[in-house]
Amino acid sequence: MAAVQVAMLVLLRSLRTAARGLRRRASARPSSDEAPRNVMLGLLGANTLVLGGWWYAKDQAQHGDPRAYGFMMRHFTSGELHLREGRWWTLLTACVSHQDVMHYGVNMLTLSLTAPALLPVIGAPSLLSLYMGAGLAASATSILWPYVVDPILHGERTSLARRRYHLSQGASGSVYAIISAFTMMQPRSTVYLFFAVPLPAWLCIGGIAAWELYSASFPRPHSHTDSVGHVGGLLAGVLYARMRRF
Repeated sequence: MAAVQVAMLVLLRSLRTAARGLRRRASARPSSDEAPRNVMLGLLGANTLVLGGWWYAKDQAQHGDPRAYGFMMRHFTSGELHLREGRWWTLLTACVSHQDVMHYGVNMLTLSLTAPALLPVIGAPSLLSLYMGAGLAASATSILWPYVVDPILHGERTSLARRRYHLSQGASGSVYAIISAFTMMQPRSTVYLFFAVPLPAWLCIGGIAAWELYSASFPRPHSHTDSVGHVGGLLAGVLYARMRRF
């Protein structure tokens, strides 16, 4: 797990308070009290269901039957290999997929803290679109980065080695998009580093973005963190906020 993902949890103490300013700026619109709750429950439920699928698949594999695990790998991770074999839907299904309980827990807790800050402003359908769109962007960025950026930084040989069988999964890109969209809308809102040190939101997300960009450009050997996908999620959130013209 990336240290930055843990840091996300300690930067979010005041998001709901800062969101009040966004609610005052939001235009009045008819809304359903059930829609935001249903979207949150749906996202949490989908991630939990897929986590259960991974648990079952791993258990079956440990007992000598790898078929379920192979199914999960083919349909709930994203990568160039899947696109070459025609499984385009994995660009989306990967963003509700976690094999590791800690990875799942951090992402779902962060989602539960951040999404309510945006829901009153952009609405449930837009939040769902942002989540899924950012997941798609994170998957696509992870696949395209070795073709565009790696050859410049590391040479074609390294790029070819990285891109062939790299697979990724997780909601981190979508969660990062929600955080970056919020920051674009409320850049001067206050967040608390380690629940104690007040900092402007733009500084915190800027530091996270710089770290993820560095990690994506110069990955550590044997790292299992898809920082490239995180960068894609951050950019998706920025683009979304710009398109809404706050």
